Amino acid sequence: MIAPMEKLIVAGPKRRVHELLGELQRIGVVQIDALRTEELPEYAYSPEEEDAAKRWQRVVQGAEHALALLGSAPEATRPFEGGLAAAESELEPLVHRADVLTREAEKLREEIDLIDLYQQPVETLAEMAHGLDTSRWLAVLPFLLEKESELEVAAEALGEALEDRYVLAHQPLDGRVAALAVVLQGDLETARGALSRKGIGELRLTGPFAGLSLGEARVRMRERAKLAPEELENVHSALTRLRKEAEAPLRSLWTRAMDEAARLRALLDIAAGRFGFALFGWIPARLKGKVEEALAAHKEHVVYTLEPADEHHEADRVPVTLENGPMVKPFQMLIEFLNIPKYGTWDPTWVVAVFFPFWFGMIVGDLGYALLFMLIARLLSGLVKQKKPLVIEFFGIHMKPPVVKDLVFVLNAMIFWTVVWGFIYGEFFGNFLEHLGVFYVPGHNEGLIPIAIPRADTAATATMMILIAIAFGVFQVFHGLGVRAWLSLRHGHMKHFWEATGYLGGLVGLIVFAYTFLTGASGGGYNLVMYAGFAVFLLGIVMSRVVLMIAELPTQGGHILSYIRIYAVGVAGAIMANLATDLGFSLAEKLGILGVLVGLVVGLLTHLTILALTMMGHILQPIRLVWVEFFTKFGFYEESGRPYRPFKSVRNDAGTAS
Repeated sequence: MIAPMEKLIVAGPKRRVHELLGELQRIGVVQIDALRTEELPEYAYSPEEEDAAKRWQRVVQGAEHALALLGSAPEATRPFEGGLAAAESELEPLVHRADVLTREAEKLREEIDLIDLYQQPVETLAEMAHGLDTSRWLAVLPFLLEKESELEVAAEALGEALEDRYVLAHQPLDGRVAALAVVLQGDLETARGALSRKGIGELRLTGPFAGLSLGEARVRMRERAKLAPEELENVHSALTRLRKEAEAPLRSLWTRAMDEAARLRALLDIAAGRFGFALFGWIPARLKGKVEEALAAHKEHVVYTLEPADEHHEADRVPVTLENGPMVKPFQMLIEFLNIPKYGTWDPTWVVAVFFPFWFGMIVGDLGYALLFMLIARLLSGLVKQKKPLVIEFFGIHMKPPVVKDLVFVLNAMIFWTVVWGFIYGEFFGNFLEHLGVFYVPGHNEGLIPIAIPRADTAATATMMILIAIAFGVFQVFHGLGVRAWLSLRHGHMKHFWEATGYLGGLVGLIVFAYTFLTGASGGGYNLVMYAGFAVFLLGIVMSRVVLMIAELPTQGGHILSYIRIYAVGVAGAIMANLATDLGFSLAEKLGILGVLVGLVVGLLTHLTILALTMMGHILQPIRLVWVEFFTKFGFYEESGRPYRPFKSVRNDAGTAS
């Protein structure tokens, strides 16, 4: 549900504002909004406050920078207890040491990369040059060619530019060609230009080897190839020691600086005169006691008022936080990344919690696949216990442990319904257990456990399963339109009320018409309901003045039929799973004892391939029915709410305050 909110106004002497903000930050439940009035101007920093805000922000940035250099991340911990000057003094040497060591490591890595890339070419070229690149009268142009045929291009370019005043030498080098041209010093630039025009660039060493002759570079690279890795290892060891030494102080400094900077930023949302201030904010009604308890300590200096938010006139301003029970709350993440419902509307999280895992299980419905999902859930649970994030770099996924915990809960709900439907369908990696006589179809074969719904037998079960899917569609679409009508009536939006009511009537008429047409049923009762439904539909058009409802009604009916995908996607997966298992058993029958092993391996690999190719669809299809077919019925995407962002310390989380 959407948590009821109350608005808070606090006024008091300006000299108490820092103390009050510290108290509000400690309890971490008040979202402070900017207060702008004609009577009081916005708060203006004093020179000292402006300087402090900049300096604390620099401490934040410095701590984050140093932690990043050390391969760590900011994390709230016990805050640094000293003042601003002490924090800066503590931070500066840590940042300096991290910077120096990181630059040294980067420099050494670049040097090692250069050696790896150029040592062999330099060895070959230096051997060919015989020290001529140190001559006062001669110059050497070294270059690397991808293929030997390019030598003719180089020779032609040099011949045109220098006639016979050059010598060109070359040697093969790991599929390439190492070459150098020896020219007179006075012809050096001419030779460079001639080769450049043919797309042949001179090999120029960079970094610590820049400006050295080939012979000098060869000697230097030999030395550094031995020393640089040892030096880099020493620097890495120093960085590791520094991380152990500095991580806790840096996080402590970051925690204190973040809180101080946040308090100073919050001042700018306050209205203040020369002697007094006024603060405006929002709190969840259930946390009202926390605020009153905190403000009681300041009752001699400040006054405050609390009153319920007006959902009819203030809905655009009121921040929204969702309050759901432990069985529903983990599913909020499937709502909040799409949209935050507007205050005074409706929280559909419970619908996601009920139907998404149920439909997922109905689609997958395989005990073997459920076991694979259990393995994934166990791995994720291990991350939660170790308080480690879930990181999948390829997809850019980085989930914090609390989010992973919610994900595990959702996954377990999906697994539960997959197991339930797996027993109903009698499926374990398709028909594997049916082959072994564990599950059986009554009237067709024998076994231990009868299969209630053999969905792969489409001739026997398709009609029933399609009707069940359509029934879900009828419930969801009617439920969504009913919510739309209720919300519209509650807020006095009569146009939307009549639009939703009209669609409800029109869909009743369409459903009855389709039923009588397909079944041949007739009678006054059916006609009466159908005509009454269409009459309500026409009334809705007239009262809402939305003529396009006529064209939209078939679309609404199509949304009901869209729920057939629950059956269609599921049965397609079941048939493919059966084929994979049949393939394995076929190999086992043909190859004897060896075939049993081959059949198991081939069957399992085929199942894993099918699961990998279809799993995204198995997840998206049921959640899509909620996100699209259901959410659009009550206008979930038409109005967005403001997320509740309480003013708090980085050490607490008001989202879980109670």
